Amino acid sequence: MKERVLIFRPLRKEDIDELHELLNNLSERAKLFFHPHPFDKKTLKELCSSERDHYFVLILDGKIIGYSMLRLFHYTVPSLGCCIRNGYENRGYGTLLVRWTLEEAKRLGYKEVILHVYEENKAARRIYEKVGFKIIKRNDEKKELRMSITL
Repeated sequence: MKERVLIFRPLRKEDIDELHELLNNLSERAKLFFHPHPFDKKTLKELCSSERDHYFVLILDGKIIGYSMLRLFHYTVPSLGCCIRNGYENRGYGTLLVRWTLEEAKRLGYKEVILHVYEENKAARRIYEKVGFKIIKRNDEKKELRMSITL
């Protein structure tokens, strides 16, 4: 059996077309939960030159299957977001991507990472809780949880 090659790395300009395709082909349910920024190519190109935020891809056998980010929103604690390509969910890639992104956050010198997740997004919540995130606030109006992890 052929060994599968996983690569985690920062987003590059040459990834834009493939990332655009990944984001725009997420399931409708995934799009309800994951909408950190517009999915157009202009926005994706701007992300590549961000001097403050950090964007990453997960590549399996030469194909981008995951996307994650650490965004600061003018704060000092980054907010994590991630998604997995439609058809690659529930295979452990989300957990791997979250763990790698947290290690990258630690390498970048951050001491804490936060995130917001919809209460209804049980798959994402399971991953976040598995890697150590704790609920620190509930927003009943948005049906959203704020979670945090100390690195």
